[in-house]
Amino acid sequence: MSALDASDGRELWRHALSPDDKPREAPVVAGGLAHVLTHSGKRVEAFDPASGKVRWERDVSAYEGVRYAGGTLLLTAADGTVTGVDAGSGRTAWSRRVPGVGDPYFVSFPGDSLVYATSTSGEGRTRVTAVDPATGDVRWDERFDEVLTLVGAGDDSVVLLAEDGDGGYGMADAVVRFSPGTKVSRRVALSVALQQPSAAVYGDRVYLMTYDGALVAVDTRAEKLLWSLQTAVSRGSVPTVDGTHVYFSAPDGRLLAVDAEAGKLVGQTELRFGAHSDEVVSTLPAPEAADGRVYAGAPDGTVFAVDGRDPSGW
Repeated sequence: MSALDASDGRELWRHALSPDDKPREAPVVAGGLAHVLTHSGKRVEAFDPASGKVRWERDVSAYEGVRYAGGTLLLTAADGTVTGVDAGSGRTAWSRRVPGVGDPYFVSFPGDSLVYATSTSGEGRTRVTAVDPATGDVRWDERFDEVLTLVGAGDDSVVLLAEDGDGGYGMADAVVRFSPGTKVSRRVALSVALQQPSAAVYGDRVYLMTYDGALVAVDTRAEKLLWSLQTAVSRGSVPTVDGTHVYFSAPDGRLLAVDAEAGKLVGQTELRFGAHSDEVVSTLPAPEAADGRVYAGAPDGTVFAVDGRDPSGW
């Protein structure tokens, strides 16, 4: 595990793992520390981001689910018991069954203070339960009369995709935005069903990146499709949006930028295939946009930063 200076890419520190240790996921910053799942996902180690020293570690081999939300690490046991761990100190904050959630698999989204557990019944109904990760309390619980997938949150609402009943698994034919405070749902039908879309939420807009390379923008307040762009990038990363551009990575190592308003490709970086260019990458890390820069990784092992204000100069 390494820490890089965001301004120039210098390596600040490196923590060597054993040769047979395979971290299961990318590091997560929570509670002021950098966390990584080591020993093939059996142990959590929390590092001081400035020095690289291990501040605490915990055996999580007995848990089936490990999820971060805000400053809390959520550990789910086989019997459905959820344990909330303070990410800064490593101390257990609470441990209980979450009411109404039998087998919780939590999802969380950047900038949102809650975590969510969803379940779908055989009758085609979807239940969404919102939980406060700091206390384990249920904030709201809602049932919907269709099959929905939760893909984002923002502005006191959640964004879900409605399954296309005729299109098969992983096809979505509508975007639904639900506000739990008012119980109001806004629905935007898609002109064409989308294949396995991932999503980025920015204000009232939702940007969908499909498995086969389509990038679609939807305005949930105006309840309309804004634009659709075929990028020719199959199996691209989850998109990231900063309000001006939508960014995503391609399996060949390119970082691409699309004008968020016009839906036009405005820049892309060079190819970064690497030594294993003949292999298919199953999951690409999503780029990160911060302070005018965009940070991304490529299959050749490169981590790089570019000026997000001028993608045409990439």
